[in-house]
Amino acid sequence: MLCLTLVFAAFAAAVELTVTTRTGTFIGGLNETYPDVRHFKWVPYAQPPVGNLRWTPPRPLVNDSTVYESTTFGPACSQFVSAVPAVWSLNITGNLIVNYGESLTAGLVAQNSAEDCLSLAIWTPANATGNSSLPVIIFTTGGGDQTGGINIPTQIPANWVHRSQKHIVVTINYRVNIFGYPNARGLNGSTNFAIQDQRAAVEWVSENIAAFGGDPARLTLWGQSAGAGLTDEYLFAWPSDPIVRASISSSSLAIGYPTNVDYAGTNFTFVAQAMGCNFTDPAFELQCMRRVPMPRIVNFVGQYQDNSSLVNTSQRAISFSRQIDNKFVFSQADYVRLYQADTLAQIPKMIGTTAREFSALLPYPVNNASAGPSNQLITALTQAWVCTAYNTSVYRQQDLLTTYRYEYAANFTNLADGASWLGAYHYADLYMFFGTYLITSPPYPDLEVQTSQIMQDLLYNFVANPASLPGNGWPPYLLDSSDSGGQIARFGANGQALQLVSGNAIDGACHLPNYTYTTTP
Repeated sequence: MLCLTLVFAAFAAAVELTVTTRTGTFIGGLNETYPDVRHFKWVPYAQPPVGNLRWTPPRPLVNDSTVYESTTFGPACSQFVSAVPAVWSLNITGNLIVNYGESLTAGLVAQNSAEDCLSLAIWTPANATGNSSLPVIIFTTGGGDQTGGINIPTQIPANWVHRSQKHIVVTINYRVNIFGYPNARGLNGSTNFAIQDQRAAVEWVSENIAAFGGDPARLTLWGQSAGAGLTDEYLFAWPSDPIVRASISSSSLAIGYPTNVDYAGTNFTFVAQAMGCNFTDPAFELQCMRRVPMPRIVNFVGQYQDNSSLVNTSQRAISFSRQIDNKFVFSQADYVRLYQADTLAQIPKMIGTTAREFSALLPYPVNNASAGPSNQLITALTQAWVCTAYNTSVYRQQDLLTTYRYEYAANFTNLADGASWLGAYHYADLYMFFGTYLITSPPYPDLEVQTSQIMQDLLYNFVANPASLPGNGWPPYLLDSSDSGGQIARFGANGQALQLVSGNAIDGACHLPNYTYTTTP
């Protein structure tokens, strides 16, 4: 053991763990499991959105010579730990932010969340230097516009970077719920701060990633679920200046993503009145709310919403999520119009779905984990979700934009404790990409290991060369005149880590008669 410690210490001494950027100097560390991976877990990318900056767009950081200890994570953005039992807290391992002992159904503000949260984390090969020029992927977490953050065990990319040794992964925090989407009267239509945070993070990475060994000309923006929707909407918000050269959306897109219609700001006013900020004047209401401590706001909103689910289902519903502003978020009809006008970033894209997206998104009998929700409803809603991927693929093809499609279709039971009915659920593909299936209980079937490795390798190949996936036999998704369907990479089904299947095997129910969508290929 002493010899191993000395070897590790000698290796660490030869690694550049201190990196200087315009906004500060960051001291990182080596991953405990994979010492050939270097990490910087706390890197601020914008000014803290606190005080008078609460509910304002992110502001760039100024020049700073401060030395930052970056071996531990900063907090996630302000969020609530729901008391409503769900598969996310009961059956799926490591998919929520780490809250250091707080119950997964606490019904309280997440104790590891704060307003001063606009930070990112960076994972690189340990031998990366300022001259390495490695491709970079920027990952945007999901969470339904309500939760999420960097410090989620299943979204730690150390295993992937360890296997690759050829790329860098950056993960980002961004504002969610009422702090990301206040939709307040006093803001005069200014909202959707989450996507603006995402843009600020991309800008910081573009400016500073070279110091960590990354190539600012080879950035790929990736998101899952709500983060995937943001990542797709990003292409329309900055069509002529995306900064990134490729995009990946796993399990959500701009088309099909729901928006908030509370344009009058009644939800915000409802919360303000409960906080004692009962002002007719919108400016006074906002000014007062900027002085209310974050935990009071988060606990009130979260507990009220939980009560709507658990106790009083007839009470007025309140929600805070992205809203159409025709600047950062558009209507469904406008997204179609923007596709038709070719008004989006002209870059390649990968689109992913899972075979049973809605198995984890529907309520189920919480005292009978083996039962699950209605399979008929899972199939119908998953088909509708998959059809947004099909429609997006068609629109992109009309614009001559390169598009790759994948379906994650495996059913590895170690990813669904006591709930085998989950199957290839929404989020399960992340265990494969990040290699974090290894944090679940063994054994790990050979097929699971192989599926993870081929998914990691193919995603890296796309990041390295988004225009094509040479040597892998995975062609872009292209519908032909006979409507035979493009080809889609299917992962983990039928005893095979990778199959190339006709698009109609997945999308046929979206556009052809007599086709039936199946959640268990």
